[in-house]
Amino acid sequence: MKHWLCRASLLFAPLSAFAADENATADNTVSSPSALENAINWLNNYFGGEVFGITIAQFVLAFATILIGLIVKRILVNYIERKIQSFVEKTEAKWDDLLFEAIVKPLNAFIMIAALHVAVFFLVVSLEKFPVEFIGKSFTVCLGIAIIWLVYRLAEVLATYIDELLSLKDDGLRGQFMPMIRKALRIFVVIVGILTVLATIGVNITGLAALMSVGALAFSMGSKDSVANLVGTFNILSDRPYKVGDWITVGGDIDGDVEEIGFRSTKIRMFDKTLMTVPNGTLAAATIKNWSEMPKRRIKMTIGLTYDTTPDQMRKALKAIEEILATDEGVDQDYKLVQFTDFGASSLDVFLYYFSKTTVWKEYLDVRERVNLKIMERMAEIGVETAFPTQTMHLKGDSLKTLKELG
Repeated sequence: MKHWLCRASLLFAPLSAFAADENATADNTVSSPSALENAINWLNNYFGGEVFGITIAQFVLAFATILIGLIVKRILVNYIERKIQSFVEKTEAKWDDLLFEAIVKPLNAFIMIAALHVAVFFLVVSLEKFPVEFIGKSFTVCLGIAIIWLVYRLAEVLATYIDELLSLKDDGLRGQFMPMIRKALRIFVVIVGILTVLATIGVNITGLAALMSVGALAFSMGSKDSVANLVGTFNILSDRPYKVGDWITVGGDIDGDVEEIGFRSTKIRMFDKTLMTVPNGTLAAATIKNWSEMPKRRIKMTIGLTYDTTPDQMRKALKAIEEILATDEGVDQDYKLVQFTDFGASSLDVFLYYFSKTTVWKEYLDVRERVNLKIMERMAEIGVETAFPTQTMHLKGDSLKTLKELG
């Protein structure tokens, strides 16, 4: 580890020397030749010659700086990878798996930004008309962008970490806040990062911040729907009428699975596979039926038997249906009804009321189909038939005589 620290100090030494030279110039003091100047003079004497006012020695130093940057980048990345890998292997969390991936690319960019700026400084340090102070500002801006990029990528890690903390208390919260937390953190990082970089290079951000505040106020006053949607979002997150993955019905038009809960709207995947985006303000004010919250699923039906069914056959049919419901593995046994309820217009009506253990639609239909087939088989064994709509006409007098003559 000491080796790459030494090389890193060599990489940043020119920038430190450049900053020291600027301070010395500002204080109007005369200093002795620096180690950097001595090194350049020695290389000039050794190599000699120049191109466009830039000596061969400066080209050599610039190339060596970039080469050192590449070496330091490789050593540092390998070191961090080993450290993070040893830490990740000790935990089962997901967020730490994302840590190395989030860090490594911005770190590479930071090292190469520093190396390239030092190399450019070596090339232009002897040019009288080149604004050398521009290199310092460029390095500040590029470094700021690299840091913003790093924190922007770490927002994903932080969002995952917060999601895992929330899911420890309630596993139903897993994945619910991820999109919102991620977006909020990224927006915050970009705005604060840009303002910080501008302030660092001397831009007065006080007026800009005030302008942004006034613009935000004007936007909120002119966008009542946006404010209503934001309030609806907090209501949805606090009341939790649904969560990601739930099957919900809202009114007569919205029926599908929740895919994402955002700041402004909720995305619902309809059963025809279209994606419907509904404002949270609308959902917060609507009546929502959440099918996924059913502990079990109701099955309610009426079986009509023909009028030639005898009382004894009816008793056997009722007992057979009760046995079917009691022995089927998919039927919930907490509550069920099998009752002969009505003398219908064309049938003797048997009312069935029971629940399936599963709430999954396909599995629920499988239970319902299996029970129906078993009922058909037992009714056939008992000798009763299911009825279909029929009418009986009683004719008297001339109408009956005429029918007989026609027959």
